[in-house]
Amino acid sequence: MVSGPSYKRIGTNGDGLLFKYKLAKALTVISLIAVILMAVGSLVYPQSTWGRPTTDSDTGDDSSLSSEAETPEGAPEAEPKVTPKVEPEVHETPSTAFEDNESDICTLPDELYINPSEDGTYTPPHPDTSLLNAVLKASDEDIESYCRTAYEPEHGFVEAMPYNEKGECGNWQAEYTALHQRRLEELALLKDGKGDELTEPPRFVSYLCKEVPVNGNRGCGGTADRMSGMISTFFYGLLTGRAYLAHWADANPIPLETLFEKPHIDWSYDPQEMKKLFSKPEEGYTYEQVDTLNQKYPVLGKTIFPDGPLQDFDNLWNGTFVEVRSNRGYIIRTFKESAIYPKVLASMGLTKQNTFGCLTDYLFRPTVGSRRFINAFRHLFEMRSVLSIGMQIRTDDNALANPQLDTNNLEKWDYFLTCANQLAEAKRQPHHKHVVYFMITDSLKLRDEFKSLNTDEKKAKKYLGKDYKTTSTVITGMPVDHIEPNQVEKYIHVENPIDVTIERMTPGVNSAIIENWLLGHADYRIISPQGYGKLAAFHSRSDDSTISLPRSERKDKAPHCGSDDALTTYDWLATQWSLG
Repeated sequence: MVSGPSYKRIGTNGDGLLFKYKLAKALTVISLIAVILMAVGSLVYPQSTWGRPTTDSDTGDDSSLSSEAETPEGAPEAEPKVTPKVEPEVHETPSTAFEDNESDICTLPDELYINPSEDGTYTPPHPDTSLLNAVLKASDEDIESYCRTAYEPEHGFVEAMPYNEKGECGNWQAEYTALHQRRLEELALLKDGKGDELTEPPRFVSYLCKEVPVNGNRGCGGTADRMSGMISTFFYGLLTGRAYLAHWADANPIPLETLFEKPHIDWSYDPQEMKKLFSKPEEGYTYEQVDTLNQKYPVLGKTIFPDGPLQDFDNLWNGTFVEVRSNRGYIIRTFKESAIYPKVLASMGLTKQNTFGCLTDYLFRPTVGSRRFINAFRHLFEMRSVLSIGMQIRTDDNALANPQLDTNNLEKWDYFLTCANQLAEAKRQPHHKHVVYFMITDSLKLRDEFKSLNTDEKKAKKYLGKDYKTTSTVITGMPVDHIEPNQVEKYIHVENPIDVTIERMTPGVNSAIIENWLLGHADYRIISPQGYGKLAAFHSRSDDSTISLPRSERKDKAPHCGSDDALTTYDWLATQWSLG
């Protein structure tokens, strides 16, 4: 008989097998629990990635300027960043962000883009590749926030442009909006021949930009001139209880309605119709023209404040319909010279710092495509880990009129970058992982060379200084045009004149607005002495964040921009160019 195998009872004879069995069983249970916890954790706290494309630095090639970024002295230790490879051509079907899957991964595409506007208004080109390059060098927290809150997969970027959500623009909007609506209802009665139903004539003030004059130099001016006149005219209307209207001649260069939406009040009007309706003095409807085009500071003072500090704006112009042609501002000046209105404005929640910006955003909202483009850059400039410094370099109208003859370069305008380097060194805080220099200019040649500092290490060392490895240069890539080219042709020979049509001029005019709005969103801005940069300073609602540099022939007079004394004030800016 064959005997079976002998069995030994576990745990007998003190051999420790029972202990080993229980230990193995416990470890197995613990491992299963860990796997379950990790699975649950991945659902509750999904890992986020931000679409950092593979670059040469990922494969061990450190030749890229951007991949060698080091932490500057005095700044926190920087995490290694990866520079994206972005193809120069436009992708017809770019990948999207927010790939909704089980792990909820947030991924930016290889190319940032703007989809066509649904309402048929202007759609800007895709943002320049320098934007994504800079975004990917911010902190991980800021990149994730950008991916989740700024970028929108269907349209490229969010369109929201909040206004007065926390009362930062005061408490006057609802009352004025209601007044304006009543005036429009009264105007409708007047148009229908029912003026006798009105207890008194409705009062209006309008800004008018006429066609470019055939002779002379009395056009509406560029972006800054027009905005200064438009916003100051509304300022007068707000303080005198007049409904506000605005109009650009259709061919000078595009209708105002093509450029802006009307977020709160309808300001459109027909100049000829209004003039006819209010040219009936025997019925109490009077039409009055006011022209402050090109007035110098002393002359404008006598126009706006003929009675000095006690001037009552209600007594300034008496027409029931006052039509203003102006390229001059006087909002800041009113805070400085009036003995009446600073207190009135304070009761409305308006100050010297916020009035221009708050009035602008109440009246005019860029169209949806422009808002998406603005948000693409604005969310970068407002990142906590980024110090953003905007530069506006106005070369001359020759660069606009004859770009093929443009000779501008960084060597000529190097003092702007010197100023930016000094300012960055003085204002950079420990949480600023990266510095972004943003340039807008009328010279495409200069702009292209500025962008090349991201890849040309030799030039970067020369112009960006010791912190060149943690500094990015950013441009929009948008078209550059003067918004009144026919006026420019009067004093500059243009070799290749352009046809001033609405279709041809729409991109350039939108570009002027978009870039100016963006300059106002930078933490600091360095501007040329003309009006365009000053407009962004006023719009920024920040009276201590702008440096104005002299023209290139006087660059030896430029201040040391690391000193707070270099920062200019609204009071001083209001005495320059289109005033304020």
